[in-house]
Amino acid sequence: MKKFLFVITLFLSSLTANSIDTLVNSAILKNSELKSIEKSIMIANENIILATKYSNPTLSLGLTDIHTNENYNKRDLEPMQAQSIGITQAIPITDKLEINQSIQITNKTILALSLEDKKLLLKSKIYELAYKIAILKEKKDFIIKQKQNLQKIEKLQNYKYQTSNNDVNSIFNTKIARKNFDIVLNNLDTNIQTLKLNLEEITYKNIKNIKINTNIDKKYINLKFDNHPKIKALQQQLRLNKQQEAFEEASKTSDIKLNATYFNRREFQDYVNISVSIPLSIYNTENIRVKKAQLQYLKTKDDLQTLKQNFIISNKILQKELNNSYKNYKLITKDIIALQNGIEKSLNINNKFKNNTIKIIQNLNKTISLKITALDEKTKYFTALSKAIYYEGK
Repeated sequence: MKKFLFVITLFLSSLTANSIDTLVNSAILKNSELKSIEKSIMIANENIILATKYSNPTLSLGLTDIHTNENYNKRDLEPMQAQSIGITQAIPITDKLEINQSIQITNKTILALSLEDKKLLLKSKIYELAYKIAILKEKKDFIIKQKQNLQKIEKLQNYKYQTSNNDVNSIFNTKIARKNFDIVLNNLDTNIQTLKLNLEEITYKNIKNIKINTNIDKKYINLKFDNHPKIKALQQQLRLNKQQEAFEEASKTSDIKLNATYFNRREFQDYVNISVSIPLSIYNTENIRVKKAQLQYLKTKDDLQTLKQNFIISNKILQKELNNSYKNYKLITKDIIALQNGIEKSLNINNKFKNNTIKIIQNLNKTISLKITALDEKTKYFTALSKAIYYEGK
């Protein structure tokens, strides 16, 4: 029966636990910032369609030669009196519209890369919070176990006190230590709940349990920054700057405006008037815009080199943090195992009359201090590993 209940409990817990990958995928689908970028991509699609469209023509209606005397309503007195309807259309005479379309396509590509970059940042943050929660739970479980050891020590002290082999101060100190453990456990619970709320904020999901592996292994960060969406986005920005420069060059030749107007006259023959107007580029504004696009290209080029350098340095820093935390954790763990074995041996029922409880408590405090330090190193390790998820671009 007990075995059956255990299996049922394990099954139910597996239903409520979230795998980290499932959590990431769910967050990506629900995140409002990502949804906003997706809407921007949809807008970019419409801009691509609009890019090659001519501007709307202008319709004009008119009356010519309106008299200001008593004959104002007579429209057949002179040949120049007429009613007119006209159409004016701006017509580009360069490949400006095609260049504009290529600009809009590049803008869409940059948005898509930005979306991938934001997904990586979100995934990295989710992993970081999940690891911190898991390690805090390890701390909590460890403190609970040590609290149980204190209870054994307290029981041993009470027995020795009854046989005049222990003093009251030792018993009192042990009780205080146990109360301090309660405070530590309460703080750990608060920290865990706070981190879960932080996780809920970015995943839109109330997290109870997370399945994530916290075993430390020797790892190497595989940085391929040329494939990273943020790098690729800046490379596309360089392309966009060049396209913008080409657009400004094409814009030096202004659109022509073609006008056709039909004049209707009473008692006289109708006629059509056709005119072409071309804006004159005399104030050098077009050349200034070209120069701005050229400077923007050079600025983006510098930004790209800076970003690549930052990625390389960040990769080296994270690798050093991983290596350092890994070594520290392994070194501290060896000392903990030795102390823990000594404590377990001291608390063994066959030896409880022979050992000094003060020494047991001292060893217990050393074990706790070392374990907390080891778990802090573990937190640093997995924080660096979580950040590496972003820089590795996967």
